[in-house]
Amino acid sequence: MSHQVTYNDEVLSLADDAMEEGYMAQSIVVGTPYADKFTIQRSSKNISMTILYSVPNLEFEEEIMQIDNFLSLLQVPIQGYLIFDRPLQGAQKLQKKLKIMQVVYDNHNEFGAWYGTKIIDGSLADSLCKSLFLISKDGAVFYVDLPHDMSDKINLERLHIALNKAFTIYTGVGCHG
Repeated sequence: MSHQVTYNDEVLSLADDAMEEGYMAQSIVVGTPYADKFTIQRSSKNISMTILYSVPNLEFEEEIMQIDNFLSLLQVPIQGYLIFDRPLQGAQKLQKKLKIMQVVYDNHNEFGAWYGTKIIDGSLADSLCKSLFLISKDGAVFYVDLPHDMSDKINLERLHIALNKAFTIYTGVGCHG
């Protein structure tokens, strides 16, 4: 049975269950406004955390800007990606306003499939649902926010708590150190 989300009173099915906290994140190939292929690594060389935030369209611009502003105030290294299923008119204009997040496109269908965020039916079929994944420094999925109703905002208070935990828990020596 597939997971479901609601948007504007419409029930939408997702292709698969979302990736859960504690699992190893997947590196994904995405497109950018400037290149067809860009790989978001599950862990970064500069040992920063990663935020993968997806929405189906630009109707969520106010929330996108709130999350980007929140991330820009952090005192720790973080990489942020705003993921759409395809290039959208206005996305490049939005990119110019963003401080932290980089606009990318799931044009290789890896994020939606591997993270369980691809909508398979209804008015948003083939789009990505609203989701936020915090990937820890070592590449594990540390926190997931996938609202059942996409009109609900991402919980920034819970994200802040998760970011603090992920930053302080990481020792850099692995589980056998």
